[in-house]
Order: sequence, then structure tokens, then C-alpha cells
Amino acid sequence: MLTKDYIKRMIETLAKVIERLLGLKNGNKTEEGFLEIDRVTREYFGLDRKFIDSLSDTQLIKMISISETLIAPNCYMLGVLFKEESDLYKLQNNEEKSLEMNERSLYFFVEGLKNYDVLIEPDHLKNMETVVERLNDKDINIDTEESLFFYYQYRGQFDEAENLIFDLIDYDSKYLNDGIKFYERLLEKPDEVLEKGNLPRNEVLESLQHLRERMNSLKEN
Repeated sequence: MLTKDYIKRMIETLAKVIERLLGLKNGNKTEEGFLEIDRVTREYFGLDRKFIDSLSDTQLIKMISISETLIAPNCYMLGVLFKEESDLYKLQNNEEKSLEMNERSLYFFVEGLKNYDVLIEPDHLKNMETVVERLNDKDINIDTEESLFFYYQYRGQFDEAENLIFDLIDYDSKYLNDGIKFYERLLEKPDEVLEKGNLPRNEVLESLQHLRERMNSLKEN
């Protein structure tokens, strides 16, 4: 009951905050927008924006994980706030910080889903899609590529996930095992699901064999 009440209150709060931020963004009142986000983060997490900005994503996850049942909604809330913060930085023509906030937003959206495979509210997927679209053709970091890999699997866009896992493996062979597990999971799915994800079974089998051969080659060397 506590979690349901918490999520309900959080969604109501976010709706009001986003409405206020929309007005501030339309008026180009970015500093007031940052103050609004600061107010909410203090209220929900007891943390101000500057302190949050000083933490890595993994450190911040630990800070908001005091209660396991609240990890997912807390991650979602931060994902939304980072997305809004990205808009404010964009209005200030600070493209670097805007990109950083979009990357952090996706990370927290994904971490929330990893902990609780249920959408928090009707706009959950829409918010994720918006951030993913913003990251298209951008020079993103390796952690964001990992988040995108999860996102595309979650959305059933297996061909996009495949592109990313090969990029990750080329970056570091430690991702070989993730790739093998990815294809093994796909083999458990019906043909129609694989076809819908633009990755038919024969291609899954071919890629799985390729990665297993690469793994064996590494073990031999």
C-alpha cells in the first residue's frame, strides 16, 4: 500500500512540476526552472541539484535505494527530472550538459525497469522514447550504449539491440557473454516475435554461433 500511495503522490507531483516547468521554459526562465527541480529533489530525496550533479549514476542509485520497493519509482522520477533539466540546458545553448542530462535520464529510466518490470505511469514509455530520439546520432558514452541495448530489447526492437551489442563487443570483449545471453534469450521467443523485431530465427542462430566462436577463440589465446 505504501508503494502504491507513494507512486500516486509522485505522479501527481510530477504532473504539477512538468506543468510549471513548461510555463517557465516557454518564458525562457531557465534559472527559475532549475530552482523548481531543486525544490522537488530536496522534497523527495533530501538532495539538492548541485549534490546530485556531483554524484555518479551508480552513487546516486545507492542514495535513493534505502527502500527496495521505492527504487523503481525513484529512478523514474529522476529520469523525468533529468529529461526536464536537459530541456533547460538546451534553452541555455549548453548542448554538452543537455546531452549529459539526457544520458542520465535514460540510465535511470532503464535502471527502474530492471528493478521493477512495470511501467510507472501512462507516459513512462513516451518519456523514454523522447530521450532515445534525442540521443540519436549523438556521441554517447559506453554506459548509455548499455542502457540503449536494454531499452531496445525491452521494446522488442531486436535488430537495433543487435547493432548495439556488436558495437559494445568491438569496444570491449567483456560484452561477448552479454551478447551470447541476448541471442539465447531470443531463441526462447516465438518466430512471430522475432520477425516483428526484425531479427528472424536464422539470423539469431547465425549470430549466436559467431559469438560463441569468438568466445572460444579468446579462451584458446
